[in-house]
Amino acid sequence: MDGLVVGASSSLYIVESEGILYRLTPRGLFRKEKLHVLVGDYVDFDENRLCITRVKERKNTLKRPPIANVDQILIVMSLKEPDFSLYLLLKYLTYCNWCGITAKIILTKSDLDEKENIDYILALLDKLKVEHFIISNKTKEGFDTVKNLFDKHISVLMGQTGVGKSSFLNSLDPNFAREIGDYSYALNRGKHKTTDVTLLPYLNGYIADTPGFSSLELELGINDLPKYFPLFSPAYLSCYYSDCKHMSEPKCEVKKQIDEGIIPQEVYDIYCKMYDEIINGEK
Repeated sequence: MDGLVVGASSSLYIVESEGILYRLTPRGLFRKEKLHVLVGDYVDFDENRLCITRVKERKNTLKRPPIANVDQILIVMSLKEPDFSLYLLLKYLTYCNWCGITAKIILTKSDLDEKENIDYILALLDKLKVEHFIISNKTKEGFDTVKNLFDKHISVLMGQTGVGKSSFLNSLDPNFAREIGDYSYALNRGKHKTTDVTLLPYLNGYIADTPGFSSLELELGINDLPKYFPLFSPAYLSCYYSDCKHMSEPKCEVKKQIDEGIIPQEVYDIYCKMYDEIINGEK
């Protein structure tokens, strides 16, 4: 039989097949060959021995969170508590570009922020050319539009702890009953609640609820960042040097677009910060 891995607990994997959930272990050969089963894997299994016999070819894999065969990543960012972070957002978007997975942005807690600040953030996201949506888990603003994003997709929610991912899921469907963390005003971040990766069935697709994180260490080399940083593709293809880092090189198309206001200066400033982080990390 075949099925989809929708959860994991210790050495057991929860596999859904034709509406039935099976608790399975991987066959011993997997451990010998150091093969790992991930949530999101499509597998073959023996329903009599209750073991996974084969992991089918993956179209993609994320290391953080550990999951396979993702159709889209929904980056959840709060406007308040914690405050919106352009730095974190650009890191997430770079990660999505590097993985080759479509990213969309969901802004939460619209009821807590001032309209002027919301308008500023929305204008910035328009310049980033990434599809984005604004919601309130409290007032249910924007839910009629956002819920249609999940139909027939395996979607990953990504975002730092405390932005409202679990509240968002519970608002979509109260049956999810995800545990909600408290917000720490002293630390300006949420208290971690989600501890594993689980695929939740929703609208003929699945939503992956994942542990939140306040930072994301990109496994990118210094030659990768110039290609996958938001707004730099396909501009970097027109740079005079094929290995242009968009720093001090002449005839740099990215720097030209910054001068022309096509790429916001604040976005480039964060690129420089991330560039320095990679340089220092490689020393």
